[in-house]
Amino acid sequence: MAEWLKKNLQRRILEAWSPTAPAASLSTAFLKADAKLLAPAAGFFGVGERGVGGSKCGATAAVALLFTDPATGATVAASANVGDARALLRRGDGTVLQLSVDHVPDAEDERERIEATNPNRGKLPLVRFAGGTWRVGGLLALSRAFGDAHLKGSLQFEGLAQGGNTYSSGFGLIAEPTVTLTPLLPGDTHIIVASDGLNSNEERGGGGGIENGLAGAVAAACVSAAEAAAALADAAQEAGSTDDVTVVVLTLE
Repeated sequence: MAEWLKKNLQRRILEAWSPTAPAASLSTAFLKADAKLLAPAAGFFGVGERGVGGSKCGATAAVALLFTDPATGATVAASANVGDARALLRRGDGTVLQLSVDHVPDAEDERERIEATNPNRGKLPLVRFAGGTWRVGGLLALSRAFGDAHLKGSLQFEGLAQGGNTYSSGFGLIAEPTVTLTPLLPGDTHIIVASDGLNSNEERGGGGGIENGLAGAVAAACVSAAEAAAALADAAQEAGSTDDVTVVVLTLE
């Protein structure tokens, strides 16, 4: 599923993109990608496991792009994410702004969104504590993800609208991204996009990792974007991260 997104998500964003409606463009691209990833199995009457890579295959994603606001002429950083991959912006004064939102079931707003669709609310919660962390259906430590068909609407209900999506979501798992639009300021230095292995998130079983502020400082101490990405991955591992650490760095200066 990650390979499919690597090959196809950017194209879908470009197809949907409009600088006058950036948030809607990114949301449309993500949801159309997820619908494709959830497509029924090929073959006679679609018999077989649903979803690219199988029904239990899923992925997170975070993207960041720069565009010129046609109304103001300002350069804007647009970020969209599903899951707990992050996009960070290091400001010229050294502060680090998290452009993305971690989609985890232990976040109160996400838990409430999920439980609002639960027909057995109060009897059997959809968000349950299992394996040392909060999980959707007692299985997935994310509240939004691409794929994971086994936690999304069954095939017979595909096409029914729920919560703004074009499919129903049986366990409240969705691929609706959080989109942020942040005008860049003079002196802004880096945009960092990384998988959750970079981050300190011991409460969700990811081991160590580094805080956003340290990530910005590590990037600023490097000469090139490639050097910064490597240094960030090394720093996360040295801090005890036990998750995958994938980092992309864009220098703005």
